[in-house]
Amino acid sequence: MPKIKLTYFDIEGAAEPVRLALALSGVDYEDERIKFPDWKELKPKTPYGQLPLMAVDDGPVKTQSSAMLRWVGAECSTTLYPREKLYEIEEALGVLGDVKRAWEPCLYMGMAPQKFGHPEGFSQTDEGKELVKSMRENFVKNEMAELLGRIEGLIEKSGGGWAVSGDEPTIADCAIVAFLRGFTKGHIDFVDSKCLEVNPKVVQYCKRFCDLPQIKGRYQDGIGSSKY
Repeated sequence: MPKIKLTYFDIEGAAEPVRLALALSGVDYEDERIKFPDWKELKPKTPYGQLPLMAVDDGPVKTQSSAMLRWVGAECSTTLYPREKLYEIEEALGVLGDVKRAWEPCLYMGMAPQKFGHPEGFSQTDEGKELVKSMRENFVKNEMAELLGRIEGLIEKSGGGWAVSGDEPTIADCAIVAFLRGFTKGHIDFVDSKCLEVNPKVVQYCKRFCDLPQIKGRYQDGIGSSKY
């Protein structure tokens, strides 16, 4: 197996699907966690001013978390990204992409309001907080059920309990569960940590993934933890 070093912040975020794929692959790797105060010094040294980064066998650094996820699936496992299921996997990842794009304005209005035509710091004003609250609550109330229904559709179509047909999870499941877990950890303002329960089948799917031997016990909060 290759020698792998994955560098990211000390959060789940964009690196978590890659970490999950590595865990399911049984590959030992160095999980380097960068503290946020250290990022200012490191950022200019990265190819695109972004994390995560992946180094393999001391070769050129790899960038882009989606590319890393596919690489791990193809190079470190025979079941996570098999060629015969490539279209199904990419279709599932595309569905997840649609769900993520629907949610992103609600998330980033709180994190980077300047991207939406507001001044920096707007989300910390009373007006900004009210706008973020309204956007996120409306998303959960009016969009969450329909979007989770798309994930449920993948699971039902696969017939095997995963997002893609077969008895084994794929990189699509790593990406989907990592994203959905974010809603259940209680750290997103104005979002109820039980909001996924509007779709019990999707909740059970996430729990089934987190109960896999390679994943069980990994999480201390949200779906996959004993507290949920």
